[in-house]
Amino acid sequence: MEIISDLQSILIGLIGWAATTLMLENASRLTVTDRRVMSVFSWTIWMIPAFGALVLQGLLTTYTAVLYVCITTLALGVIMVIGVSRRTHTRS
Repeated sequence: MEIISDLQSILIGLIGWAATTLMLENASRLTVTDRRVMSVFSWTIWMIPAFGALVLQGLLTTYTAVLYVCITTLALGVIMVIGVSRRTHTRS
């Protein structure tokens, strides 16, 4: 149970990001590309404070937290790009 209390900031960040992404999916004025880009950037917006709380608790160093946020944001961006490239190909 101690692990859950230590990582509750990550859980709050994930829930916030998921809620933001769901709201973006219902935004009819945005294009699909805009929704994807905003989803990736909202990940960064939610995860910076989530990992920052772990730094304040002394569970992570600042460098490690920045590294985790950057790596996960880049990974999410790559997944989005791969998803877009696979969708745009037409079948012959």
